[in-house]
Amino acid sequence: MLKRVILLFCFVAVSYSIAIAQSVSADSMSIFDNNNSINNSAIKLQNSLNSNQNSTEIATGYFDLAMELVKTGDLAKAEVYMIKAVQIESGKKKKTNRISEYYRELAKIQEILKKNEVASENYLKASTLTSDKTQWQINQNDANRLKNNANPKQKLQYLEQNSVLLNNSNNSSEKVQIFTQMANANIALNNSDQALENYNSALNIVDSNSEKSMLIKSDIANLYAETNNYDKAITVQKEVVEQSQNIANVETQLQQMQKLSSLYFASNSVDEGLKVLLDAYKLSLEKGNIKAAKSSLEMLANYYEKNKDNLNIVKLYKDFIGNLETLISKDSSLVDKQIFNINEKKIFQLEKEKTLKDELIVRKNNYNYVLIGSVILLLLLLAIIIKAWISIKRRNIRIALQSLRREMNPHFIFNSLNSVNQFIAENNELEANKYLTSYSNLMRNMMENSNKDYVNLSVEIEQLTKYLELEKLRFADKFEYIIEVDENIDKDTAQIPNMIIQPNLENAIWHGLRYKESKGLLKLKFTKEGNKTVVFIEDNGIGLQESKNIKTKNQKLHESRGLKNVHERIYLLNKLYQKNIRFEVIEKSGVESGVIVRLEF
Repeated sequence: MLKRVILLFCFVAVSYSIAIAQSVSADSMSIFDNNNSINNSAIKLQNSLNSNQNSTEIATGYFDLAMELVKTGDLAKAEVYMIKAVQIESGKKKKTNRISEYYRELAKIQEILKKNEVASENYLKASTLTSDKTQWQINQNDANRLKNNANPKQKLQYLEQNSVLLNNSNNSSEKVQIFTQMANANIALNNSDQALENYNSALNIVDSNSEKSMLIKSDIANLYAETNNYDKAITVQKEVVEQSQNIANVETQLQQMQKLSSLYFASNSVDEGLKVLLDAYKLSLEKGNIKAAKSSLEMLANYYEKNKDNLNIVKLYKDFIGNLETLISKDSSLVDKQIFNINEKKIFQLEKEKTLKDELIVRKNNYNYVLIGSVILLLLLLAIIIKAWISIKRRNIRIALQSLRREMNPHFIFNSLNSVNQFIAENNELEANKYLTSYSNLMRNMMENSNKDYVNLSVEIEQLTKYLELEKLRFADKFEYIIEVDENIDKDTAQIPNMIIQPNLENAIWHGLRYKESKGLLKLKFTKEGNKTVVFIEDNGIGLQESKNIKTKNQKLHESRGLKNVHERIYLLNKLYQKNIRFEVIEKSGVESGVIVRLEF
């Protein structure tokens, strides 16, 4: 009963200390930050989240914090933060070996938490994400080891394979873990000697003054105790206690002292066990560790209760109450824990803010993508419309050109038929037939080329020659013609606009040469000027002014329409093909009358 009262006071004391810790302000907590590696890691992670650093830095922050939590034994929280590190690193497009390391450490944590199935899966993921063949095989073996967790012999085989794989490695941490796991497997198989050898192999790797060395020796002490070899167990555990006083924190020291006390009690060395336990209790009061003080007090109370030593129980109670205020003021572990809780809340808040920011960025990006897509779609639609408009415009120009080319001179057709009629009236059937043959050949050539904007010069000269021969049959005594082609011009490759020259020849004959009293001369000349072809149509007819004076109204209309047709076609050709075709009509001055037409292509 008295023991329960003591424990109740212990509970009240612990609750009181927690209340004090919770009352510490955020500003005053900063004095503890530099003394706690977990809080340092938490603050570092906060800074990464707050400054919106890259994903690699944030993932590293989660990983470091998880590893610090592993050291303190808070594996549940360590798993949470390690999973976050894995998720961030997995989300990156470019994978590195870091993701394999994260998965492996996560699997180790889950293995300790007895989550063997999910740990096995994560070992497999670690193997698939590493480029190191040795590490790939080690992770495969660990995954298979957990799948055979109920078979210690099979587990031992996988561990031995990993030991061989790491034989030449400098990764001492992995080696120590494998030897420790091998020792546990051998203990399960009742191979105590082999387990002891495994522990010694692990000791040979670690620094003899490290905390890891101390923990391995503690495991060796447990092994001796399980085989009832308490003398060796106590000897090893005493060494562990002495070592912990130099390298470990107060909580670890007290744990090892309590363990030594338990070994003394188990070996019936009651006085030694009681002395160590009292020393542990005094140390917990001196260093200010309520948790360890409660544990030591409970062990002492159990001992005194078994021996019905109520006097010492009361004495312990008075001593504990008397030192309670000092104990609370010295115990910073609860304050450190509360600081971590506050830091953790800040981390959660920053995570929410980051998630919100990321969502806003995604929404903004999606909006921008939709906007950009809409603009691009509109531009494409506009381009299609413009292209269609240009295509229609060009097609209309081509239709207009084709229409102008097919526009036959009514006077030419009418006069040609009159000429045939005249030949028939004079019973000159031979001339009538000859004229009709030449006329039909000319019309056929004109129709065949009527759909072409440009023709070869040789084709155009052939067509113009037929036309001039036809006009000579009609006006036999009125003119002669000459066609000259510069030798630098290749008639078979040179391209000129179709049916641009013919209307000008017609004007020269019908409005200049046929009114001349003497026989006239019509000269058609093709020359080369740089990269241009220049055509000269020269006649020595009556000239422009004289022709205007003697023309009838119908003749004036005919000439006007012919020139207009030429001008329209030149305009359309220049617009359609981006050319610079020039057309010029010059009346001769001086003694000789006539007209010169200059066409430049």
